[in-house]
Amino acid sequence: MFNKTLLAMLVGSALLLGCNSSNDDPATVPDTGIETPTPEPDTGVIALTDLDTVYGYASENGGTTGGSGENKVEITVCTGEEMINAIKNKDPSRPLTIWVNGSITLQNAKDSRIDIKDVSDVSIIGLGNQGEMAGIGFNIVRAENIIIRNLRIHHVRANLGAPGDGISMEGPVRNIWIDHNEIYNSLTVADPSLTEDQVKDYYDGLVDAKGDAQFITISFNKLHHSWKTSLVGSSDSDNYDRTITYHHNHWYNVNSRLPLFRFGKGHIYNNFYDGAIESGINSRMGAVIRIEHNHFANMKNPVMSMYSQEPGFWQLIDNIFDDITWQESPDDGVVAGEAAESTGELTPPYDYSASLLPVHNVKATVLAYAGTGKIDTPPSPGLCAPAEPAEPEPTEPEPVPIDPVEPPASVDWNSYDGSVQPFTDGALALADGSLSTFEPQQSGGADEPNLFSANGDGTVRFDSTANSADRSRAKLSAVAPDDGVYPKFFTLLMGVTGNSSGNRILETEVALGDANAVAASRLKIILRNDGNNSGIQLENANNGSSVTAGKGNEPDALDMSAYRIYHFTVALSSPTTGNVAIYTDGNNTPLLQLEGVTMRPASNGSDNYLQIGDAGGSSYLGDIDWVLWSSAGAYTPNMLKGLLPAGVGNISGYEAQP
Repeated sequence: MFNKTLLAMLVGSALLLGCNSSNDDPATVPDTGIETPTPEPDTGVIALTDLDTVYGYASENGGTTGGSGENKVEITVCTGEEMINAIKNKDPSRPLTIWVNGSITLQNAKDSRIDIKDVSDVSIIGLGNQGEMAGIGFNIVRAENIIIRNLRIHHVRANLGAPGDGISMEGPVRNIWIDHNEIYNSLTVADPSLTEDQVKDYYDGLVDAKGDAQFITISFNKLHHSWKTSLVGSSDSDNYDRTITYHHNHWYNVNSRLPLFRFGKGHIYNNFYDGAIESGINSRMGAVIRIEHNHFANMKNPVMSMYSQEPGFWQLIDNIFDDITWQESPDDGVVAGEAAESTGELTPPYDYSASLLPVHNVKATVLAYAGTGKIDTPPSPGLCAPAEPAEPEPTEPEPVPIDPVEPPASVDWNSYDGSVQPFTDGALALADGSLSTFEPQQSGGADEPNLFSANGDGTVRFDSTANSADRSRAKLSAVAPDDGVYPKFFTLLMGVTGNSSGNRILETEVALGDANAVAASRLKIILRNDGNNSGIQLENANNGSSVTAGKGNEPDALDMSAYRIYHFTVALSSPTTGNVAIYTDGNNTPLLQLEGVTMRPASNGSDNYLQIGDAGGSSYLGDIDWVLWSSAGAYTPNMLKGLLPAGVGNISGYEAQP
């Protein structure tokens, strides 16, 4: 952690007349005896004529051209399915421009997101005012030279089998230009049963960048009505030299993350901020941000470094602070405050002088030019045909009460003992006496790397620290009955040793679907050892909200570097609702217990699997001793004393009771 002694090393300039400036003091004006009134600064709109020019970091590394250029292919789409097919079938040797002529939805995409994955040289641009992404966002993964412009992207839910962001960039990505869009969610949800935390987690970010993301410009966008607006770096261990420019954006009616920026370099210039409930720019974990010619109004803590293990830094150049509330710096962070000073220095490697506005013209000019309908596009070929009426959705069966589970006399376990890596033939011993193996998965049509390796001592190591963007997942299907009978149960135990290096440990996912179901539940578990975020995280398990147990900054914090037995139970009363409990080390008192919650939906109603590894975006490091699972009941630790298979590994806490 850091404290205010950091400020003794800071270099900067004091605020003058509501601005802070790096300019030298003006020369002394001779006293003529005649009082000359100070002219009011020009606050009008400056006419802009180069809205198609890429400025900022996206202009580096050869520039960002997207789907333009010789031999390009152009296609106009009305549905998400057409857009997905155009991206999947792109000719690698030809640039592709996709013109969006209507509303792209979950229904007409027949998917939970639009993947821009393992491709390059693509532009996706709305025609006139007609391009819309309604409830579905973009997931940019292992891609380069991508442009997204002139689209309304809104109300992308956080728990529908997708990243949950309007635009998610997960490295490695290079040369991305996000320009002249309107991206928003809502600060409220029309469900009175949701808690405030659940409302905040109902949607995710508007524009997020994780992993190795470089040469990105986010410009002339309207970004509004969001709790978690723009995240750069998913955790304090997501350590990459990200390079991102934000310029001429209008941020308003938001809560925080404007952006939240970990590691790397950021350049934020000519933005108009109008209203932020909690905070604005949050520079963390050594990030250095040049904050230049921005107008901050009606908000709290426009510039700060809070909530991480290490501070970030900023250089303040001629910004306006108008009607600002500053919080006093806490012991574990720094708020710039009324006498805001620079704490670092960044010199951008590119020329942006032609796009840099005088600070007093920023508000009017950004209001005039940000958002959709401001750039020239070809004319629309006509409105898209109306969608065919949707077939009525099958009604979900009424929840069945979950009866108490009696202690078993024995358990027919499915097991993986960690003596060999999970893709080895016969690595799994199933409850019916047969042997099986985990199956490797694919991302974007390519086999994922095998990041599991046998340690030679009966344990297997999972290690993605060489490249946190790598996905590596071992999956076994058909782990629970798919007969549609409820209640349905699942018990999962894992003997896992964490790490002491501040990385996440392991990601595990269970999906409990039926062969003909229209909905199914899944439980996504992340074991973490990254500072205050450490502990056990269940993603979107609690009526759409993520929950944690044993978190690093809470009274019941777990030592996630040690060997532990993690014990999870699921009891479903219907395909989508049920109870979840977490136990550790044979302790019969739950670390976390959720009753009658709506579970996170599976991607497909028939999804039925157990999966271990990680899905990319963060570094994972942990040793797996063993994994046991059963669909016969939701068994507490006391029910299982003496019932774990002999010789599976270290089962401390589950030995037979005297």
